[in-house]
Amino acid sequence: MISTLIRQSIDCQYRQHARHNFFYPGNDIAWTNVTRRLATDGLPEVLALRDADKAAAVVDYLTAGARRTFCNVNQYLDMSAASTAALREIYTALVTDVVNAAESGHMQESRLTARHTRRLQGWLRRTNPFFETLYADAGPQLKPVVCAEYEAALQLNVLRLDLAMLQQPVLDLGCGSQATLVRWLRQRGIAAYGVDRFIASPEPYLKTGDWLDISLPPGYWGTIISNLSFSNHFLHHHYRDSPDCTRYAAKYREILQALRPGGSYHYAPALPMVETYLSPEEFQLQRMPVTGQFTGSIVTRLPAGA
Repeated sequence: MISTLIRQSIDCQYRQHARHNFFYPGNDIAWTNVTRRLATDGLPEVLALRDADKAAAVVDYLTAGARRTFCNVNQYLDMSAASTAALREIYTALVTDVVNAAESGHMQESRLTARHTRRLQGWLRRTNPFFETLYADAGPQLKPVVCAEYEAALQLNVLRLDLAMLQQPVLDLGCGSQATLVRWLRQRGIAAYGVDRFIASPEPYLKTGDWLDISLPPGYWGTIISNLSFSNHFLHHHYRDSPDCTRYAAKYREILQALRPGGSYHYAPALPMVETYLSPEEFQLQRMPVTGQFTGSIVTRLPAGA
């Protein structure tokens, strides 16, 4: 439904601005040559976006690309359903602006890009206030925060997962786009499932979404795991005194309540600031050294009356 030229324009824009610092003075977004060609030779394709369905498809494509591009720069950005909906509104406004400019015959790059830059700055300030503080003194191009997906064997070792003792079903929170560990477990007959913001090859057992948005039924999961994902982000918000800390604390409690009696939550890094409040009548805490000062944790939900 999206024309080839429009798709090429969007892809080129995201490649050009892959590490863009929106808070570097005067660092407005600029058009690529492909977008300039779209603004001249591709006007009929732009005007076709007056059709609501065609416009919605382009907005969805723009929003998905923005989410990937932002997260590739900094994995700690909030991309919950609410933040994504707000981001989608920005791209809806962008498409409306571009169509209106095409209709009027005044496709002014500087005006359109300045408005879009201001909107994205506002979105970042509202949804991820740490971003401006972190990058206020950085250059026009940002250095990405490393986010990697690890081999199954390494994750099994870090999280102390013993397949012979592993309770099912298993949920991997932040399984990675490739869902490496989930796929590895399922190949061995284990009922494993995964959740991640981005899933490269969708499967019925893999859910695309944010861990703060998903609902975890009480007492359902035998094992929940998260390697350098949920707890890593929780610590990020804790150390920055972020208002999202309360959301993470509530989700942490929900995760533990989602375990079956005898089930365990394996995660790294550890969360000492909340683990100290675990009830010894309900949960057993085991710390697991990983390397140096880096530790993980296993929290087991005790059977009633244990």
